[in-house]
Amino acid sequence: MDSRYKTGVERKTAEERREAVLVAAMAEFASRGLHGASTERVARDAGIAHSYVFKLFGTKKDLFLADTERVYDRVLDLFRRGSESRPEAPLRGMGVAFGNLLERREELRVMIHGFAAAEDEEIGELVRKRYTELYRYVQQTSRATNEEMRAFWAHGMLLIVAAAIDLPSLTGKETWVAELLSVEA
Repeated sequence: MDSRYKTGVERKTAEERREAVLVAAMAEFASRGLHGASTERVARDAGIAHSYVFKLFGTKKDLFLADTERVYDRVLDLFRRGSESRPEAPLRGMGVAFGNLLERREELRVMIHGFAAAEDEEIGELVRKRYTELYRYVQQTSRATNEEMRAFWAHGMLLIVAAAIDLPSLTGKETWVAELLSVEA
């Protein structure tokens, strides 16, 4: 008999538990930030023992750093796919792809919490390193001018803030929201 079925219930692998913790933590950090988040709630939502969160990640800050890394990985992946989808206009492709993150509010809210927690040396170092990585990727891939880069990043920050305060939910109710958030395809 497969050892995963000792109790008649499928047991999660360590990797599946780790993934469940990261998903639960993303929601918790998005709602409450690093300092307000509860590892007890993360453990409960992930369906694991509270002590196992620390076995997997060490500290709450380490868990926050892991989720922050995931957010930046996702944005970089979106930028890559966007630039590949529009090789003739990679900056436009990246902008459209980034706009898709409006559907993933939790990730963008974790990004904002990372900015807010950047006073912590370790978090600040990670956020600056990963933000620089995104900036350099966009710059090198698009060959955009300084002015185009500023406009791209300003619009990106607008989208991050819009997602955090859930402006997309007002799109059908408030015309100014649709005008503000529109991205030409």
